[in-house]
Amino acid sequence: MKNVFLLLTLTALMMGCSSDDDTNTIVEVDQSIIRITQVNTDTNEVVISNLGTTSKDVGNYWLCLGPGTYVQFSTATSGTTALSPNQSITLSYDVNPTSGGLSIFSNNTFGSTNPEILLDYIQWGAANQARADQAVTAGRWDDVNSFVQDGSPYNFNGQANQFGGAFWEGTTVVNNTPGIVKIAQVNTTTDEISLTNLGGTSIDVGDYWLCLGPGTYVQVSNATSGSTNLNPNQSITLSYDVNPTADGLSLFSTNTFGSTNPDILVDYVQWGAANQARVDQAVTAGRWDNATNFLQNGSPYNFNGEANDFGSTFWN
Repeated sequence: MKNVFLLLTLTALMMGCSSDDDTNTIVEVDQSIIRITQVNTDTNEVVISNLGTTSKDVGNYWLCLGPGTYVQFSTATSGTTALSPNQSITLSYDVNPTSGGLSIFSNNTFGSTNPEILLDYIQWGAANQARADQAVTAGRWDDVNSFVQDGSPYNFNGQANQFGGAFWEGTTVVNNTPGIVKIAQVNTTTDEISLTNLGGTSIDVGDYWLCLGPGTYVQVSNATSGSTNLNPNQSITLSYDVNPTADGLSLFSTNTFGSTNPDILVDYVQWGAANQARVDQAVTAGRWDNATNFLQNGSPYNFNGEANDFGSTFWN
């Protein structure tokens, strides 16, 4: 009889443990995770991305720079505010180029420290910006003294649930130097080329030339209807018919297309195959790393280096 009683007791304990385990099981639920992924203080644009697994309409969300300074998403863009997973929108919002603290709120309870209301935060240029204390309390920033340094644009490089200055980086600007014009993107699907000024002073690139090889070139001023004067960190998009399979694109400051002078052949990129047109010139000029190195995978091709970085290593 004692053995029977002991068996019943052990069975009851095992059932109790099983019940506790079931209660403590964490079940992951699909959700949208709305984050600030870029702040460009030069163009007054803020990129918002959905890094979650479900779609979300963020039209009723708010950007806030501090008490009395806020805008609802739906009024900061003329496009859709419905974000699918991994989709982004760009909002227009006048931000301080020197320093600032920017929050996302899911509603207009701007004094909240609830992480379901204060969804994200970034501060740049200086510590202790507006609402930094709230963001730290909400777990949306790491420390009131932590801020993103260098120049704009400021880019988020973390994962969906990572918050704080360690997961942001600014753009290093070469101060007090002439404009440093780079090929920033090649989109072979839309036949568009983006140029960016990563230098410290403004430069007019209207007299520059894009070249795909002997006899195939276009002057920048003829490839756009917009302004060709680029301020530091400003970009321009040009129309130019490129080969989607394989090609080599040079940027020249003059029409001396045979030059290997790095002040004339200022940038180069080749994709799809090695030994494209003018790659030997570009290598000699220090504008490409090796004639056999080229960008693979598909378009668009994006430059991810700094002002003085050249070669395939700095493209993706």
